[in-house]
Amino acid sequence: MADFNSSDTGYAAGDGSPFGSILSELPFAAKVVLVYVSAFIFVGVIGQDSGPGLSKEFPLQFRILASMRTPMLMFIVVPLSFAKWMYQTYIVDAFREYQRRNVSAMDGHADRCQLIVDQVMEWNKAGRKQLMRTARPNWASMSTKLSSNKEACHRISTAHLNHILDIDEENMTITCEPGVTMGMITHKLLPRNLALRCQIEMESITIGGVASGFGLETNSHKFGFFQETVLEYKLVTSDGKLVTCTAESNPDLFYALPWSHGSLGFLVSLKVQLLRIKPFVKITYIPTYTAEELQTKIRAYAEADDDDDDEGNVNAPDFVEATIYTKDKAVIQLGKFVDAPTTPEERKRINGINYFWKPFYYKWVETFLTKGESWEIAPTKHFYHRFTRSIFWELEDMIPFSNHPIYRCLWGWMGAPEVSLLKLFQGPVIRQNSVNAHVVQESIMPISKLSEGIDKFDDWFGVYPLLVFCIRIYGRGKHSGFLTPQDKYLKPKKDWGIWVDLGAYGVPRLVKEGKSSWNPKTNIREMEHWTRDVSGWQATYTDLFATKKEFRQMFNHTLYDEQRAKYNALDAFPEVYDKVKPEAGVVDLSDVVAAEEASKKNK
Repeated sequence: MADFNSSDTGYAAGDGSPFGSILSELPFAAKVVLVYVSAFIFVGVIGQDSGPGLSKEFPLQFRILASMRTPMLMFIVVPLSFAKWMYQTYIVDAFREYQRRNVSAMDGHADRCQLIVDQVMEWNKAGRKQLMRTARPNWASMSTKLSSNKEACHRISTAHLNHILDIDEENMTITCEPGVTMGMITHKLLPRNLALRCQIEMESITIGGVASGFGLETNSHKFGFFQETVLEYKLVTSDGKLVTCTAESNPDLFYALPWSHGSLGFLVSLKVQLLRIKPFVKITYIPTYTAEELQTKIRAYAEADDDDDDEGNVNAPDFVEATIYTKDKAVIQLGKFVDAPTTPEERKRINGINYFWKPFYYKWVETFLTKGESWEIAPTKHFYHRFTRSIFWELEDMIPFSNHPIYRCLWGWMGAPEVSLLKLFQGPVIRQNSVNAHVVQESIMPISKLSEGIDKFDDWFGVYPLLVFCIRIYGRGKHSGFLTPQDKYLKPKKDWGIWVDLGAYGVPRLVKEGKSSWNPKTNIREMEHWTRDVSGWQATYTDLFATKKEFRQMFNHTLYDEQRAKYNALDAFPEVYDKVKPEAGVVDLSDVVAAEEASKKNK
């Protein structure tokens, strides 16, 4: 038997294996890179879906990028999102506080508005040659679009309009510039036991975006869309004029601005209603086991009105929502503001649902399908941001083990990847192909159509969970604006009715099964047709596969068109459809447009 010793191998005793010797000779920076790359590959492997995976009909480049999505998010996007949140929440806020000691935000507001006016006047002097858009990159917005054709437009810088101007506790209002985020507002208001009347869940959404675009929450059954809580808009028109409007001073412009997506002027400030809140929310969980049962029960809660004392509805909930887990099973969640618990029983029921080590909220809610009806008490801030950590339920599609206790404890404290950074790292290949592998769609339908909508969503998408938010929609005749409800869907003796936002976010059933037969164009267009037929509307931040004609059939443009002409916006700003339609390469509607043209000629 040969005798191998240290001299035979050429390695000194104690050096270990050749691989260990090589590692020991590497510089520290190289070791860090090696560990990082190894961890990246390891996470990429364990992050693969346990199912059949993407169909091979998807491009190879897309499948490779999709396979590296989990480590990309964990090691790059999540840390960057956390760093950005820390910067905006603490460093920017501290700087603002320092500035306020010398000059108030309101004092500097006039100068910031003048910067917008000056840019618009320069555009006018140059001959109004291009349509105007903000210079904000599209990846920073909350829409599904990656690009937005801004390259062909004259871009106006508005990034400096991000100051909270005034918090008026006597009149219960807050005045902000449009770039202020929901996170900034929550950070300022919660310590005062205040909140926006319609407090939007996602922290990175801007108040200007939800005011002129799309925004709702689980108390929208009482207050309507976010725009219903706005008292005053101030904007710069295409002529460089500062215009302030309220429902009393200029109702036509005031009610045309919601859903206009910045196509009537540049918003520079808005005043919004506040709400006095309590430190806790009592959440009642009510499981339902058929779509019809869900529709009946949630309708009763959503239509309850504290003003209707003669109807016995004085206990109307402050918050109403439902999470649907299968075609038949769902859990209704009712929220009511309460004071700090005082009894031992109440204290036992306190649950900090949004601590990073806790299960994702939607997973916790699902347990009540087997537990039965029950209740608990959550801190108000936890309740407001209950879906932030999991991006509703999207995060598990991106990081499959993100709800595992190990991930939550070691990584979850950094929070979820920010939606804008997800888009920034997406790229055109992923964007164009993800439309065929992933759905983000919302249909806003009369509440009487909910059970039918659930059945159709199962056919079109097969995505679960589904989100259900209830919304109060007002009928104001001409001043209903973009959303003009049919009278038959309004509550008797009221000028409002309840609609529901049914939202699907995730990978369609057929894609999860490894099939390529799911057709986004066919299914989304069927959803759009059905939504129009039942007097509903589609969320404009999602991918709209409607033509301009179909979009105008869904949304009432009458008041909007009048104000576009009145304020010389026709040659100044793109109209709404051109701002919210998908970018080139996402869907081909040429055949539909050609059919519309042919039908028009034959008439």
